[in-house]
Amino acid sequence: MSRMERASNLRLIALASVVAIFALIPLAAATAGPPSGRARGLLDRLPLLGTEEPSDEPAPEPDDTRQTASCGPQLASPDGLRAQTCTIGEDGDTWARTYYRNATGHQLSGVLTLMRPDGRTVQVDCLIAAEQRAGSCETPRERTVPEAYAAVAEIATKDADRLLLRAGSGH
Repeated sequence: MSRMERASNLRLIALASVVAIFALIPLAAATAGPPSGRARGLLDRLPLLGTEEPSDEPAPEPDDTRQTASCGPQLASPDGLRAQTCTIGEDGDTWARTYYRNATGHQLSGVLTLMRPDGRTVQVDCLIAAEQRAGSCETPRERTVPEAYAAVAEIATKDADRLLLRAGSGH
């Protein structure tokens, strides 16, 4: 094997390792177990899509509330858009949330769809501003029905002429 082939194989292995690590981060976050208390979900506290400004507000008091999240992988488009979509359950309610960062320089249009196990869907339109800060969009909360929910966010150009990214919750 030539020196160039070995270097090429080494680069390929390194790249595959990095991709595998980034693919496992959301899975590890989603399977780490539900947080307790009225604190927002795990993904709201982790800098997966950016950091939030620290708050001077006191932390809420813990209670028996349990929040669960099922999230798909964080995806990125070549245009500079990143997104991750989750289904969230808490206190007998379920909803979908997508986290995004739009570095495209253009305002974008999105649709977030929560798919219920009984075949019904809940959809919201999301206006995605062109800014470096992370943002989110979520569907209204609704009473949970048994079985698994799924969610998908589709983000396109403002005129919906071109789909830029589709991110699912993984279920």
